[in-house]
Amino acid sequence: MKFTLYTADCTGNAKNTIYPHQRVITSEADLKKTVSYDHVCAQYESFARSDANFQFSDVVPMDCDNDHSDDPDEWITPERLANILSDVAFAVTYSRHHNLSKGSVSARPRFHVYFPTSPCNDAATHKAIKSKIHKEMSFFDGNALDASRFLFGSKGDVIWHEGSLTIEDWLLLMKTNRSIPEGQRNSSMSRIAGRLVKRFGVTDDAHNKFLEKAAECDPPLDDFELDAIWQSACKFGKKVTSQEGYIPPEQYGDNPMVPNTIISVVPTMIMLFRIISQTLTGEQRYTLGERRVNFSYTELEIMKKAKKIAERSRL
Repeated sequence: MKFTLYTADCTGNAKNTIYPHQRVITSEADLKKTVSYDHVCAQYESFARSDANFQFSDVVPMDCDNDHSDDPDEWITPERLANILSDVAFAVTYSRHHNLSKGSVSARPRFHVYFPTSPCNDAATHKAIKSKIHKEMSFFDGNALDASRFLFGSKGDVIWHEGSLTIEDWLLLMKTNRSIPEGQRNSSMSRIAGRLVKRFGVTDDAHNKFLEKAAECDPPLDDFELDAIWQSACKFGKKVTSQEGYIPPEQYGDNPMVPNTIISVVPTMIMLFRIISQTLTGEQRYTLGERRVNFSYTELEIMKKAKKIAERSRL
């Protein structure tokens, strides 16, 4: 394992932006010595840290503060990370607040992970790798995905985890396991867009989820085609929201459909009709405790029965 860090002439100085000293890391000892100073994981023009000045990097840093949960059983440690990424090369240093309280948040494991990567010459690629890592392992800090991250110097222990894979290799394997292949991309993304709009409405949240899923297309769909798919789904979504009985996303799931009364049986029967209409005959059963609804009717018979119940419910 080999990667490059750049150090400052100070430790613990958040206002510093200059990191002039290149340090090539090839061992645990190299890492421990280097991270005693404030440092960055990229070379910048005039040594001045900023996304705009980004020139070169061969490693991405990820922060794990374990703020994704207050349950100690869900906290990630370097040992647990090694189990997740057993064949991936990475190194770990501990945060200044490792196992200490931080503001109003209790003490817990806090550490930095360095993933060696292929040489990278632009900030966008560097950030894209970090975003992909965060997507797969959301326990990493989602607010620390920029290309000009600096890390405070520390003198604690370090962990050196050799592996046959780079994090990029691992990400590719994860994507391959669930990629949307050519020939299925447009139809798959159209279905996904429709479902997202129905469930979450025409919102930024739904669009972000759509773009996350689009990242699984292999090869990627171009932005023009993705935008056309999304705009079509939005038109569909506006039709759905205008229908009588539409439930807004924020109210979805607040009123589970349990047939406690004769009136509530009507929508239940309509739902069951839609299921049974796919097979025309057969038996479907709703069960909750002692309550049961059994059907073994044709499509026409179900429609007639639903109509009769609806008429009685209006009496």
